[in-house]
Amino acid sequence: MRHSDIKEIVEKAIHDSGNYNFVVTMANGDKERKRLFISRDGYVCEFKKRSRTRGRCISCEELWRTVEPIKADTDKVTICKRNTRNIIKYLTSSGLWPDILANMEKLQELSDEDLKYLVSCEYDEHNKFMAEHGIKQITPDMFYSLLSKRGIITINWGGASNDWIKRGWLIALNEKRKYSMRWTVSYDNSVEYNPEGERAWYSEEYRGCGNGHYYLLLDEKHAAFREDD
Repeated sequence: MRHSDIKEIVEKAIHDSGNYNFVVTMANGDKERKRLFISRDGYVCEFKKRSRTRGRCISCEELWRTVEPIKADTDKVTICKRNTRNIIKYLTSSGLWPDILANMEKLQELSDEDLKYLVSCEYDEHNKFMAEHGIKQITPDMFYSLLSKRGIITINWGGASNDWIKRGWLIALNEKRKYSMRWTVSYDNSVEYNPEGERAWYSEEYRGCGNGHYYLLLDEKHAAFREDD
């Protein structure tokens, strides 16, 4: 493809929907996901991994056959069902939160119409609906988090230098004994495990503040939003 043709596609996607995510089909048929943007000099560039501000100009675009924007999934019911399905998968594997697992399985059985109702109803209506369907522990805040792609996050253990923290947590989980640890990355992070009820938590608090984001630990990689404080 010509650079000018790629630029036209990228500019339109960014202008119309703020979309920087694309799938590139190569001449040999291979497909690659790329985050593309237009530089101040007017060139198509690819973001560096884990960066939202830095990148480099694309190269070998003559080997590109097509460039297509990746449409964002904005349907809340679809996102909710995917997050619920993933939570069930992670909890089934780790053995954590058996009570929440049982309630997530009940949530998974609801129809799309039921989920649409929960998306739009008020707090009191939410609680009444959940009680009528025998679903406990899934508060309005936790349910609303399932409607977001940030409903499940990746735990930031702090890199290779902090592997001992994750190993300690996994050993405690295997040995069924209490475990808690704190460390600092961009937040003051902490994990806690209590074998009574197979409960585990993860938090990211603003440094030195004692307030932040609180999650249910699903396994050694994932956590589900619980509340902000």
